Amino acid sequence: MPVKPGGKMMHRYRSPLTALLLLAAAAAGAQDSPNNLRHEVDARSGNLARSQAPLQLEPLRLAIDQRLLLAQAVARAKWNARAVIEDLPREALVIHAAVEQGAALGLPGDWIDAVFRAQIEASKTVQRELFAQWRAQQVDRFDDAPDLARTVRPELDRLTAQILRSMRDNQTALRDPAGKADVARALGVLEARTLSPAAVEQALAPF
Repeated sequence: MPVKPGGKMMHRYRSPLTALLLLAAAAAGAQDSPNNLRHEVDARSGNLARSQAPLQLEPLRLAIDQRLLLAQAVARAKWNARAVIEDLPREALVIHAAVEQGAALGLPGDWIDAVFRAQIEASKTVQRELFAQWRAQQVDRFDDAPDLARTVRPELDRLTAQILRSMRDNQTALRDPAGKADVARALGVLEARTLSPAAVEQALAPF
């Protein structure tokens, strides 16, 4: 443990689960906002394997990772609301909006559809795993669950835009079958893998 001049100890803490980082601000009495979620997720995900991913793919790796980590916040909000995990009309709207945004960037609609359908399915995998765990633990509700519409969805919208920009910037490399192994190595080291390996594989499948 580092010691400051003068002999005072400096304590450093890192939460073992990124979910607790996302929710710590609310639990401590801080304002629940998209910026809080963004900074807390960035801090963990951005420190992992930064030197291992080629620079041009790092924004994509980060966005995929952060989107999966946010599934924990989504799950808590739905658990408190006693809401179902799968919301097909909402999912269709998200995919349609992504396809429209991607078209403006010159991206093929079928590719965007596949990528975001995979991200949504991966998020639902995380949520289902957490719901099963909470049922087994007989969890009632979470006092520190974020607001889904006001806090989490704006952050998901930001990550959608980041994924699309990264797809545009790296379209040739990402769609080249000869480079698939290199892309897999660049994107594969995710903090979310400790949360759900199955969800990570789903999220990365289109790449």
